[in-house]
Amino acid sequence: MKCLPLANVLSLAAFTFLCALPREAHADDPYGLAPGAGQSSGSTFATWGGSHGGPAADATSVTRTSPITRARDMLTRARFLDEAAVIDEKAAGETAAKLASMRTAAKAARVTADRATGEDRELLGARAEDLEADVVVSEAEVTFKRKTAADNRRVARELRVRAVKLVRDAPATEDANASACDPPFHYTADGRKIYRLECLR
Repeated sequence: MKCLPLANVLSLAAFTFLCALPREAHADDPYGLAPGAGQSSGSTFATWGGSHGGPAADATSVTRTSPITRARDMLTRARFLDEAAVIDEKAAGETAAKLASMRTAAKAARVTADRATGEDRELLGARAEDLEADVVVSEAEVTFKRKTAADNRRVARELRVRAVKLVRDAPATEDANASACDPPFHYTADGRKIYRLECLR
């Protein structure tokens, strides 16, 4: 009779032990917020070599629409718009700094083209038209980027004002209190369920 390797014997014993363990129930966790609880509707259980179900649910997932969460999203968008405004203002400034030399080059090319004769006249005329068109487009680009930056700054300011107003007005509304107490508890990092005192009144 051949003997099984020790590693195989230990693996088989561990597998038998795991199969005999009862599955953990979360009857008192209808929101699925307990550490390790899956986000899917089915039970999350350990299997040999993996697990079924989604990752652990975020304890704040049930308050995604709370005033504080919405206000934080507004601040994030405001910062994004401010950064975009900085980029547009920098690009507009760099282009504006080149306009003087571009206008000079376009004017000189036009004078040269007007004085040319023969075949060179057509070639130099096309060159002058290209430089003149570049000046017009660059001027429009500077105007557009500066206007876009100003609009982004304005919207960012409005978002910050709305975010502040939202959180200041939130405690006076019943919806905010209901959202804060749904669920009326939260889990700590070590898995303890802590009930919110304001929700027990």
